[in-house]
Amino acid sequence: MLLQKLITALTITAISAVSFMIQNASAEDEKRKVNPEADKAYEHVIAPILASRCTGCHGPNKAKGKMRLHTKDEIQKSKVIVGGKTEESTLIERIMLPDDDEDVMPPEDKDRLSAEQKKIINWWIAEGASFDKKISELNVPDDIGAIIAGLVYSKPGAITKAFNLPELAQPADPGAVGAIDKAGVLIMQLAQDTKYLSANAINIAKSFNDAQVKLLVPVKSHLTWLDVSRSGITDQSASDVGQLSMLTKLHLENTSITDQMLQHVGKLSNLEYLNVYGTKVTDAGLEHLKGLKKLKKLYVWQTGITEAGANKLKEAIPGLDINMGWKEPKKEDKPEEPKKE
Repeated sequence: MLLQKLITALTITAISAVSFMIQNASAEDEKRKVNPEADKAYEHVIAPILASRCTGCHGPNKAKGKMRLHTKDEIQKSKVIVGGKTEESTLIERIMLPDDDEDVMPPEDKDRLSAEQKKIINWWIAEGASFDKKISELNVPDDIGAIIAGLVYSKPGAITKAFNLPELAQPADPGAVGAIDKAGVLIMQLAQDTKYLSANAINIAKSFNDAQVKLLVPVKSHLTWLDVSRSGITDQSASDVGQLSMLTKLHLENTSITDQMLQHVGKLSNLEYLNVYGTKVTDAGLEHLKGLKKLKKLYVWQTGITEAGANKLKEAIPGLDINMGWKEPKKEDKPEEPKKE
């Protein structure tokens, strides 16, 4: 059941050109070899592997499948590791899948775990998955010892925030969040150390409609990512969407919205990402977006928007990237072939 939930959530297309959190690129310069006598198995061996291969999708900035692997507490909450039982650990099941399996971790577009890294993770879990024991306190077979002897440790870099939304004093109303969750919308905390939320209607897209958008209004001060793509929403919910003032990312692609929706989207002053691919919006609707000075990415292919309209919006919002989609190259005129006599 847990694996099924993980796979379902992993289909979320959220994800995105602008991340909520970014890793500080300047990790501590000092690097050293791992010391099996003094160093801890989790802190000095396992955590660096997870940080380099897993926490981009399962860490403070994302939690695909509601799984986070960047701290001891989050790993334990995710329940993907069963100490001493590799065969019951979802993490092992996922990392040991064939590289071409759609559920393998990490996925094909990410840096893959090496055979040695997989072996080390299997060893740690088989030995009880202790977060506190030193390497020397565990049973270390020769092959594992040889791998560890070649490891270099450096302290992970700090995590810094990547947008300017103010900190929230209180979490969202649990009753309001519960109502959204009960409706089938995947709503979750956006990162470990923030009270902001993301909501995604992917699991109920066919039935999600304007009436259900109203469920989001009570959490408007906490909701910063929203994906209602391919759902049944229309312009009837435009005024409700316009109240979601803390949104930084909004997916409206493949819905029945028109320029009327953009009139209200234009009120979302914190918006950085907007996708209206496959909708009925036009150049006239773009006029309502000129005040969105934080907007960085806009996707408009297969709409009524023209290059002229897009360029006009770019003039109003310097640095805006507008994706118009793929266009068939113009065919070059070829000289006529001489007629055969």
